[in-house]
Amino acid sequence: MDDSTPTTPDTPRTKLDSYINTLTGLGTLKDKGQFGGFQRRTKLQTSILDSMYEQDAIAARIVDRVVDDATREDIFLTDTDKKFDFASIQSQLEDLDAVNALGDAWRWARLYGGALAIPIVNDGNKMDEPLELDKATKISSIQVIESPFILPVQFNPGLGARAFRNPEFYDIVVPFGSKATRKIHRSRVIRFDGLKIPPTRTIENNGWGPSVLDRVFTELDQLGQAMGYAKNILQEISVMAMKLEGLRKMIVGGEDSKQEARVIFETIKWGIDNLHMLVLDEKDEYEEVSRSVAGLKELLDEFIDAVVRATDMPRTIILGEQPAGLSGNADSEIRAWFDFVAAQQKFILTRPINKLLTIIFAIRSNAGEPVPTEWKINYTPLWQPTRLEQSETLMNLSNSAVNLITLGIGSPEQFEIKLTTEGLLPEIETPADNGES
Repeated sequence: MDDSTPTTPDTPRTKLDSYINTLTGLGTLKDKGQFGGFQRRTKLQTSILDSMYEQDAIAARIVDRVVDDATREDIFLTDTDKKFDFASIQSQLEDLDAVNALGDAWRWARLYGGALAIPIVNDGNKMDEPLELDKATKISSIQVIESPFILPVQFNPGLGARAFRNPEFYDIVVPFGSKATRKIHRSRVIRFDGLKIPPTRTIENNGWGPSVLDRVFTELDQLGQAMGYAKNILQEISVMAMKLEGLRKMIVGGEDSKQEARVIFETIKWGIDNLHMLVLDEKDEYEEVSRSVAGLKELLDEFIDAVVRATDMPRTIILGEQPAGLSGNADSEIRAWFDFVAAQQKFILTRPINKLLTIIFAIRSNAGEPVPTEWKINYTPLWQPTRLEQSETLMNLSNSAVNLITLGIGSPEQFEIKLTTEGLLPEIETPADNGES
């Protein structure tokens, strides 16, 4: 409809018509806002990721912090269907440096987009053959390899694009080995991914996802530019302002006049820098003009906030700051962060730990040792409550337990086990526990 067409209450107008203003160009081809949109940026190269991780503290913290917090406490098993020597299992995990190996695989997956933790298991088969747990006799080490050296191959076409997350084999590039590549069967690896992306994008990235730094690169780059600009301002916080008689004629004059002006400038600057003395002609003037930095801090905070918003980390964690304000307290943000890390433990670490324990239990079972066939992985809480908080929690749970037992719901033994499991009651050794009859 032409805007010149007269309208009446009965004349229909489209939604697009209502947003068009031919005078200002709003909604027309002259409107710049009509042509804005997202544009896919090239995936960061390995060399750039290396530089960011090595030289940018915030980038390194984005990669490392969740992994470091998630792996700093011990794990324990519950709901097992058999009694077994868990202390021996813990000792074997320590000998294998298992927690650090799985943590590094997760760390490099976050940095490079993917990684493999490869338990070296002796089962009589080659690395490119399926792992047979009933023949496993020993696990000697856990190797970690980053995705730049790994190429997933031989996908199942029946699974479509999702097959790229579960290939049949992985080709490992060996830069200095006797063979250019070595093939490993998928049953022998524990896979870690950096970011979850649609399967179609996994295909375009050769079977791997992007780095976690890809998602925050724009914000980190803008913050770096802003900090560099602020540094330049601070270096030039004051400027010398001089009034010299006849300066204009010297500048626009011949080469001799220009040279005369240069000599005057250099002499004055030399006197200030070296003699801390300023000598001027009686008609000349000199003053220091300071540049304003008003609003600079607020502007930098906007770029910092943009980085925080682009990550899963609160400001107190990513920057090591304390919340501002009269009631500033980092406890709430740290607790929220630890809740997030606890969720990541279950989402990221539980599957790899389960697979590793399955191998270890199979080896011990093949050797005739009693091992569980069912278990549940639990993590030591990252946030340790104060003694006062523990006492209050114990009192509340104890009162609830007394009421439930009085109503015939549960037994004292059941509630004792629950309080002990949650660390609110110390474990009490019984004569049977000490081997006494």
